[in-house]
Amino acid sequence: MTTKKNDTALVRRGNNALVHQPELREEIVTPAADVFETGDSFIVRIDMPGARRESLRVSIDARTLSIKGSVGSLHEGEARFVLNEIARRSYFRQFTLTDGIESGRIQAEFEDGVLTVVLPKSDEFKAREIPIM
Repeated sequence: MTTKKNDTALVRRGNNALVHQPELREEIVTPAADVFETGDSFIVRIDMPGARRESLRVSIDARTLSIKGSVGSLHEGEARFVLNEIARRSYFRQFTLTDGIESGRIQAEFEDGVLTVVLPKSDEFKAREIPIM
């Protein structure tokens, strides 16, 4: 006998014990981001808790910066879930870039669940002081 309740199937097993069986589900999350500017670059910091470094993809196409990542299963080994309420998550975020980004020099680093992408400005878009004669 199976009944549905709050996205969880309750399955009767021996001795009338109830075992929670997860529905397959995945969330696509737009991660929170901070973008700030220095004299030499724009810096994007994106909060991606639980994402694994090997799942991250940073790409640039024309003037669009795309960032993807995912949180794998927290379950490892041969044990089976009794209750699984933590949905798998995929992160996706895009930014439209301004002119003057040197796309060949973009750098990315991932630490403690935060992805930092440095977008260097080309020389003609860097702020500079004009000497007064």
